Amino acid sequence: MRLLRVLTAAIGLAALLPKPSAAQGGRQFKDAWFWGVKGGGMLYSSASTENSLAPLVGAEWLITRTRGGLYVSFDQAFLTTTGSFQDREPDSTFQRNVALKNLRRFSIAAMVFPMQSPRYHPYAGFGMVLNQIGSASAQGAFLNSSRYAIALDSVQSKKTSFTPMLVGGLQVRMAPFSVFGQAVASPAQQKFFLYNMNGGQAFNLSLEGGVRFNFGSSIDKVR
Repeated sequence: MRLLRVLTAAIGLAALLPKPSAAQGGRQFKDAWFWGVKGGGMLYSSASTENSLAPLVGAEWLITRTRGGLYVSFDQAFLTTTGSFQDREPDSTFQRNVALKNLRRFSIAAMVFPMQSPRYHPYAGFGMVLNQIGSASAQGAFLNSSRYAIALDSVQSKKTSFTPMLVGGLQVRMAPFSVFGQAVASPAQQKFFLYNMNGGQAFNLSLEGGVRFNFGSSIDKVR
C-alpha cells in the first residue's frame, strides 16, 4: 500500500511538471535566445601543411528577432603543426620554425533569417572573428638572449589574428531542442601562423553541427 501511494504521488507530481517537448513547441524561433553546443572540423594551412583538418568543439549564444539577430561563439580547434617567421642573424636571414598547438576562436556576427517556416530556419551572418594560437614555441638555437627576445616578439605578432567572417546554416526545430548545421569562413591572414604561402586555401573554413536550446524570450514583456 505504501508503494502504491508513493507511485500515485510520483505520477501526480510528474503530471504537474512542464514537459520539455511542450516547452520547446510553445516557443517561437523569433524573439528568442538560444544556448548551443557544437562540434565539427576546421580546414587550415600552415608553413608545414596544406589543407589539414582539425577537430573543433564550441559553445555559442544566438539571439533572434523577427528578421535579424546576434550570434556569439567560443570555439577550440585541436591541432599540432609547424609555422614559421622570418628571423635575422648578423650574417643571414632565414625562416625559423615555430611549434604550434591548438587554436582558440571568438566570433561575433550580425544575423539575418530569410525564408522562415515553423520548423526550418535558414540563417546567414557577417561579423568578425578573433583567432589565437594556444601555444607557440620558437625552435632552434639562438645566439644570445637579445636574439631570443626578438624572436619572442615575432612569435607574438603572428600568434593572433582579427579578421572578417561569414556564417551560414540551417536550424531545424525538434521537440526538446533544435539541431543545426553551419559553415563558417574567414580569410586566411598572411601575418598569422595558420597561412601557407605556397598553396594553402584563401579561406579558413569550418563545418559545424550541434544542438541549441531555447531559453525563452529575448524581449521584455509589457507589464
